[in-house]
Amino acid sequence: MDSNDWLQEEYEKIKKNQMLITLQNKMDKIIQCKENFENMAKRVSKQKSNVNVKSTDNYCKSDRRKNSEPELEKENIEEQNDSEGDRDLILEEFEENAESDIYPEEVEEIDNKDEIIKVYISSRTHSQLSQFIGEIKRTIFKDVTRVVTLASRQHYCINSEVAKLKNVNLINERCLDMQKTKSKSTSTSDDGRVLKKSKLRACTACPYYNQNNITKLKERMLIEIMDMEDLVKCGKELKACPYYASRMAMDDAEVVLISHAGIVSSGARSGISLKLKDNILILDEAHGLSAALENAHSAPVTVKQLSSVKTYLQFYINKYRAKLSSRNLLSLNQISFVVGKLISLAKPKETEKNKETTILTLEDFVIKAEIDHMNLRPLVEFCRSTRLAPKLHGFSMRYSQQVLEEEESKKIAVKKNSFQKFLSNIAKKKELATVEETQTETNPIVQFATETSAGSGLYAVLDFLEMLCARSENGRVLVQQGDSGLLKYLLLNPAECFADVLAQCRSVIVAGGTMEPISEFKALLSSNGRSDSKLNIVRCEHVVPPHNILAVCLSRGPSNTVFNFSYENRMSKELLNEVGRTLRNVCSIVPGGVVCFLPSYSYEQTVYDHLKNNHIIDFISKRKSVFREPKSAADVEQVLHKYSLAVKNKEKNGALLLSVVGGKLSEGLNFSDDLGRCVIVVGMPYPNVKSPELQEKMSYLNRTAGGNAANIYYESLCMKAVNQCIGRAVRHINDYATVLLIDERYSRVQTISALPSFVQKSLISNSSFGQMIGSMAKFFSRHKEIKTN
Repeated sequence: MDSNDWLQEEYEKIKKNQMLITLQNKMDKIIQCKENFENMAKRVSKQKSNVNVKSTDNYCKSDRRKNSEPELEKENIEEQNDSEGDRDLILEEFEENAESDIYPEEVEEIDNKDEIIKVYISSRTHSQLSQFIGEIKRTIFKDVTRVVTLASRQHYCINSEVAKLKNVNLINERCLDMQKTKSKSTSTSDDGRVLKKSKLRACTACPYYNQNNITKLKERMLIEIMDMEDLVKCGKELKACPYYASRMAMDDAEVVLISHAGIVSSGARSGISLKLKDNILILDEAHGLSAALENAHSAPVTVKQLSSVKTYLQFYINKYRAKLSSRNLLSLNQISFVVGKLISLAKPKETEKNKETTILTLEDFVIKAEIDHMNLRPLVEFCRSTRLAPKLHGFSMRYSQQVLEEEESKKIAVKKNSFQKFLSNIAKKKELATVEETQTETNPIVQFATETSAGSGLYAVLDFLEMLCARSENGRVLVQQGDSGLLKYLLLNPAECFADVLAQCRSVIVAGGTMEPISEFKALLSSNGRSDSKLNIVRCEHVVPPHNILAVCLSRGPSNTVFNFSYENRMSKELLNEVGRTLRNVCSIVPGGVVCFLPSYSYEQTVYDHLKNNHIIDFISKRKSVFREPKSAADVEQVLHKYSLAVKNKEKNGALLLSVVGGKLSEGLNFSDDLGRCVIVVGMPYPNVKSPELQEKMSYLNRTAGGNAANIYYESLCMKAVNQCIGRAVRHINDYATVLLIDERYSRVQTISALPSFVQKSLISNSSFGQMIGSMAKFFSRHKEIKTN
């Protein structure tokens, strides 16, 4: 017994010593890491002091280089003939299982160093992530926290030649093209003669892909917290690629910022080598998470895109037929066949009058499209490996459709002339039959209108075909027929794709200011089969006290007309008159800005026209300037600036802004203080229940979840949009505002329970017009007194 105790004691000592050694090693690494970053900070500081002198010298050198190089480039480009210049457009021989060798620069070395535990913070847009950067800079952690913002090449590329391509797939391809090693095998002609290499713009190396400069930029962003704009500006200053610098910095970062789109898509995660395993993921603005999942796992392709791909693919095959291998030619013809069948389904012949929108299962779709006998995966792999899309894009940019059509007609004319000479030497009896035969052989290719890039169109087609290859039982295809037809792959349960994220992460935090109803997020976080015991729900009180918010569900108007903006009632003249009277009275009482949200752009136009024709706009304009949400995103900032100036103008009593639920002003914008003293939501913005997509989703929920799942989902779509509108006002602890919900249906028990908790506390439900006006007048009178005191 004593010997056993001695052995156990020795074992415990050894175990303790091993633990101490492990902990000491970790401590040494932490100290070493700290020293490394201190040295890095010194290098960055020294670099910043010298950067102005160096950048001036580099500019002078590059300027001299630029002056000498253009003439050389011009000569080289002019010397190339058409056939030599098209070498970059012709497909190389396709080899199966060779995908990993396409872009060797993308393969990263495996580092055996200990991984730093990271906090990934994801939000809906990059502008919201930039706001978060601003908040970090205000804290005491700004000098000791290493923060990196990840984004796609589309956001980070500073090479104007690449950035002008716009399409993210084309930008990726061109970027990788520019990194290819120049050790390619020498090109030879048919007789074995070495061909002169022409200097093409597409083949020149990217001046910003310089490892030394990228390392400098990486160190700068680890020492100084930068948002996307700062990083791009610094990248231009150092002549370093922000995209690769941010990826390089990711290993040493403690906090990584990324959009929802970069998290929810497995392809996007693997593309930037994002390692979620044993790390922490915080998903902010969680109300947009479901939409991000659905977008990441849907693949739309339009008839215009299909037509463009079909047209240029046929031109491409005809032009380079002699230069393509038989295997490549076969694959190209198969792709052309598949695209043609997709067009036939989405854009039926004019004789077929039944143009409709339908939802099909994957099996039904491939049968109806007559491509069920095709093995699509090898075709997709062929296109990806041979990089057909960027080559087709280059082809469509180099040759216009008109030029290609003229070339084709000339070829046909030459064939006809030579064949006619041949026919003149043959007996007249055989002439008719031969002419008919030649007509079938030399049929001109079918023409389609091309209003979109063939390269970007092919990417959309490949994404669609790739989704079909997945063969998910929850996958569906929406077929919308007509000239503006559409094929769209839908995944009815995108939550199944989120299960992988949940399984990898150490913990997942889903956060947001307007997350009601919470049931959707419970289902999402339980998608990998984990029990509810691992799910914690934390509800925090709003920072604004209840007496700073007044919420009213207005059921009746000034003339005692019941407010019910269902689809059948909303165009009623009587109802529109009541809306006008209500807005006129509210604008008379509320100081500062009033933001009024309407269910759709078309209804906003209807309401505005009615108010204009009945001179209500003129009446309101005497007290408040009236603005409307623009349909173009480019005009939003200008309208907001004018609205802000009008609210601050002391000559008038603020401004009225007519907006749209789910539009550009309903999310991500802050109408704090006088910019939003009253938020009005007119009607309940239910989505179109007759939409085939929505009907299929609701049918799926009824089949799988049972009960009232479909109706709950339909209700939550509406209330999430309403809650986002409400959240635009009351942005800080001293802010105050009123919320006016105009529709009798807002007073239903289930609807009230779906409103944010801070709104429910001060809510007056089923209010009459007189009660609402009285409550509002008292609310603003009280806050005016507090302000003056």
